[in-house]
Amino acid sequence: MKKILSVFLAMTMLFSLAACGTTEDQENSSAEPSDSGSAVSGQEASNSESANSESSEMETAAPESELTEAGAEEQGSNILVAYFSWADNAILADDVDAVASPSVVPPGNVQQLAGWVQEETDGDLFSIRVTEPYSSDWDECLERANQERSDNARPALVENVENLEQYDTILLGYPNWWYGVPMALLTFLEQNDLSGKQVYLFCSHGTGGLANSVELITEAAPNAEISDNIFDCYEEEAASSQEDIQAWVRELGLGAVEEPAENAAAQQISVQFEGGTVIYELNGSTAAASLYEQLPLTVEVEDYSTNEKIFYPPEELDTGDTPLAQAGAGTLAYYAPWGNVVMFYGDYNENPSLFELGQMISGGDLVSGMTGTITIDVIEEYLSCLRF
Repeated sequence: MKKILSVFLAMTMLFSLAACGTTEDQENSSAEPSDSGSAVSGQEASNSESANSESSEMETAAPESELTEAGAEEQGSNILVAYFSWADNAILADDVDAVASPSVVPPGNVQQLAGWVQEETDGDLFSIRVTEPYSSDWDECLERANQERSDNARPALVENVENLEQYDTILLGYPNWWYGVPMALLTFLEQNDLSGKQVYLFCSHGTGGLANSVELITEAAPNAEISDNIFDCYEEEAASSQEDIQAWVRELGLGAVEEPAENAAAQQISVQFEGGTVIYELNGSTAAASLYEQLPLTVEVEDYSTNEKIFYPPEELDTGDTPLAQAGAGTLAYYAPWGNVVMFYGDYNENPSLFELGQMISGGDLVSGMTGTITIDVIEEYLSCLRF
């Protein structure tokens, strides 16, 4: 029966190709009160104006009007980028020195990082803001932050996230204040239940690094799934970290993949071997495009485990803006550490280094028996004929 069906499909494909041809003839302590975590006391921080300027790691905040309102009805994203920034939580005095306190002058360090994360994920942006703003003076802000830490305070917030239930992934940004986090961040975590949500952290800091911030966040959100894959950077490097933090987002598999133009034909490829032909439709990702550009290829296919066949393209694939492989049998994927393309004919476990290239659309029962030399090529005419 399978042989009869294969012959029928082959005849259908040949007929489609012929029809196509006929038709054809006719696109440092940053300005956050000590993001660096290097300030041990308010007095120590005020001993030197130069120390203040080096350690002004307060984030880069954009005007409220430029922020995306999280939870708005028109938003359909399941990703929320929430962040706390000194720049979004201070009233600027007329005499604020943008050089000495860059983190409090919009855009601030953490707000700028958050903006780049939002740009890469196409998620919703939410600024955590207190009802009583901090001083734009570094020493005064540092003193209040230290007092709040000593009091284990929970500063009141202007608002909480609307429609929190629509988000299953949260990217949470903050500065290191006093070897931990701004206490307002704990207010946010305790008032917004992140139970069961996947949480990724990004932090701007000085010499204190992450310090105790991860432990504090974990205690405040005990039922959230907090990843240990954390992005952090020194405050003085924040302004030049766009490429690094967006690469981190893509590594997490959260980079937004651009939708192809409505009239753009999806790319399909054929994998031919002695036993038949398997057809895949690519997903338009950067990695899929990298493979497509190398075609045609004639390579040796290899067995790996009991659920996949693999081959090695001559050049590595660019995995930027490529989703992680999460489907089952029929997935065409790329395993970045080894540089091999994988054709799954059985279910598999997800892996942060396994990227999806596309899905099989015909020939599923042939992959398990694939051996020897295979030829991978594009099938442009076949695609244009079948999508009329």
